[in-house]
Amino acid sequence: MRWLLYAALLVLLLVLPNLIWLQTSTLRIHNVSAWTTYSLEFEACGERHTVGSLAPGRSAFRFLESCGDDSLKIFHEGSVECQLYVEGELYHVDAILDAGIVECSYKDPVSTLFVLEFLL
Repeated sequence: MRWLLYAALLVLLLVLPNLIWLQTSTLRIHNVSAWTTYSLEFEACGERHTVGSLAPGRSAFRFLESCGDDSLKIFHEGSVECQLYVEGELYHVDAILDAGIVECSYKDPVSTLFVLEFLL
């Protein structure tokens, strides 16, 4: 009986952050290149946010402001590298940096555990 309680608590700890995650949109930028990336920024809701530099193999995870329909722009060294449509909730954008090229794509937040996405 006690192990059932522990299992239920573990499931709750994994699922509860996902319920919160579904209330917002997020961005994860991951540097897969062998070089440190400098001057990394993104623009959401008309505001520019500085990420700074990312060492090889490192990621930056950000919650996006909720402002309705908007476009998300990712800047690398001052130029727009990708631009995607996002809403204030249920959107998760994955941006992969590889050798100065940024590729952006949507990820389904329902099929991914927030805890894993945030920590990796």
